[in-house]
Amino acid sequence: MQLQKYRKPILHAAAVIAGGLIGCFVLLPLLLPFVLGYLLSYGAEPAVKALGNRTPLPRWARSGICVTALFAVLGLALWLTVRVLWTELLRLVQQLPALLRQLQPTLEELQGWLTGLAKRAPESLAGPTVRWINKVFADGDLFLQSLYGLLSGLVSGILTGLPKLVLTLITTLIATYMISAALPEVKVWLRTHLPETWVKGIRTARQRVHTALGGWLKAQFKLLLLVFGLLTLGLWLLGVEFPLLFGGIIAMLDALPVLGTGTVLIPWALISFLQGSNSMGFGLLTLYAVTALVRTALEPRLVGRQLGLPPLATLVAFYVGFRLFGILGMILLPLLAILVKQFVTLNQPAGSSKSSAAPPG
Repeated sequence: MQLQKYRKPILHAAAVIAGGLIGCFVLLPLLLPFVLGYLLSYGAEPAVKALGNRTPLPRWARSGICVTALFAVLGLALWLTVRVLWTELLRLVQQLPALLRQLQPTLEELQGWLTGLAKRAPESLAGPTVRWINKVFADGDLFLQSLYGLLSGLVSGILTGLPKLVLTLITTLIATYMISAALPEVKVWLRTHLPETWVKGIRTARQRVHTALGGWLKAQFKLLLLVFGLLTLGLWLLGVEFPLLFGGIIAMLDALPVLGTGTVLIPWALISFLQGSNSMGFGLLTLYAVTALVRTALEPRLVGRQLGLPPLATLVAFYVGFRLFGILGMILLPLLAILVKQFVTLNQPAGSSKSSAAPPG
């Protein structure tokens, strides 16, 4: 009897997980322009309704005006951001040869230091280790070649994916106009042609997905802004010449939990120590410690609060999602976890919600 009582919530949870995985990995790549179009039209809907209360314009005209205004605002914000970053990137590229020339003696010192350590190892390990170190630092140009290879690969990837990106953007633009103009008719058609239970289920599912996805995005956006602000301020105080550019790049890396701020800040600090700039090295390590502490302390609590999950459950969802599906799993599994939680809560037997409610925190 006890198992029978929880069979329905378990089946609902399994259906939510299966549907979420199929939707994210199969349907979403195919329907991405239309999903974005719906989200953008949904964001423009309050302005469309407000304009309808003040003007006699038809629905298609109001949708066209509001969606155009929305795209104009988003385009302006994107253009300003890209312009600032592009300006700093051009300055960095112009100064890159000089920076690399300054770095070359440090790399040679590092090679000598590592070779000296390797020679102290047992004879069976010393020879292979020294040869490996010499191979890594071969001709002293490995770092330069890797950096230019990375930049050329990045540019090549952008150019290769440009036609696909343009097609996606154009389709999203057209879909947003069409969905916004036909949104009331679509809602009426669904209400009149679908069973009432389906309509209620779709409405409930939409509200829950909106709550889960919106909450996760809000939490991640707050963390990204906070880390970006800390990095930019810290780099500016340390006298780094491109604090906004480096702060943005490192913050984006920090949003990928596998990488984090230490991917850049720790090697940067070590190079500063090797160059004799101890104050810069200690400053970068301090900046890394502060940003890592802030993210570690706030992410489970902030994301869990937005999603309605306890911090420990959020941390478990992050870890299990990464082990199963990589970085994408760290994004998707907390969303699936909150949907499962809500379905289980909805289908709990009457009178059990109080006894099973989580303590306030």
